[in-house]
Amino acid sequence: MSKKNQSPAWLLFARETLRNPRTMGTCWSSTAQLARTIAGFVPLTESGLVVELGGGTGIVTEALLQQGIAPERLVSIEQAASLADYIRQRCPQIRVLKGDALHLSDLLGNDSQRVSTIVSGLPFRSIPPVIGHGIIKQIDKVLPKNGLMIQFTYDLSGRKIFMPHHFKRVAHKYVWKNIPPARVDVYQSEK
Repeated sequence: MSKKNQSPAWLLFARETLRNPRTMGTCWSSTAQLARTIAGFVPLTESGLVVELGGGTGIVTEALLQQGIAPERLVSIEQAASLADYIRQRCPQIRVLKGDALHLSDLLGNDSQRVSTIVSGLPFRSIPPVIGHGIIKQIDKVLPKNGLMIQFTYDLSGRKIFMPHHFKRVAHKYVWKNIPPARVDVYQSEK
């Protein structure tokens, strides 16, 4: 697929939203401001992998690279084939895996032991709870002690997503200029 024939990011995102709205969570792609806010929480001093769940159109992926995350440290996982292909073209220097976060440790293989941070755009409030709990179990499996999970949500109520008791919310920030407004939560594993 050449760039000339490629659909614009917003159109790809809209198509995926129409195909499966519960897994997309919104019909709008994240804004650059939200992406920069998320990237700002990722520690640059770590050497482990930064794994992005739900890479979408790659706007957060690109912000992570601009923040200073080395391309060889960044892995983006996207379930929708068209969006995974789009990220590969937008950020060809990183590894993009087409797959479901419900199988995170299998997707990462031996690299599952090298993860230090997970960045998630998954809509935990709209996907079925059994799937959400399964994904959280996978995140818990790959994150080491003091590992971070950075999650954004459009639920501004302040309610936390279900996390195991050893995950503590250590920071949060609202991004009012995103459409719709979003909240970024940072959890740290204390296991």
